[in-house]
Amino acid sequence: MDVLQSLKSLSNYPIPTATVNDIAEGLGLDIETVLTPEIRNGASFKRAQARIYKFLSECPDVSQGGISYSFTDEDRRRFRLNADSILDELGDGGNLGVAYGYMGSDL
Repeated sequence: MDVLQSLKSLSNYPIPTATVNDIAEGLGLDIETVLTPEIRNGASFKRAQARIYKFLSECPDVSQGGISYSFTDEDRRRFRLNADSILDELGDGGNLGVAYGYMGSDL
């Protein structure tokens, strides 16, 4: 199994490959790399999982090939909790590694 397959397997929802690739590349991962235990347990891969869960918590309901994909509010809450749990484990405080705000000397 490669990184792409593993990240897409987090849900049956049709996560676009471009979305997974963008998330993975942003974290220094190659989606074609064979998933090893070292990669699976690494911070970059775990952050990618968190970002996929965050994506799933916000994605639209869709119909594709005669199949409908939709999540309840509880499903979306569970995805957010999964993302936050992973980020808390990594010490990222639930911010997906993105910091916003003023960084000047007047704080």
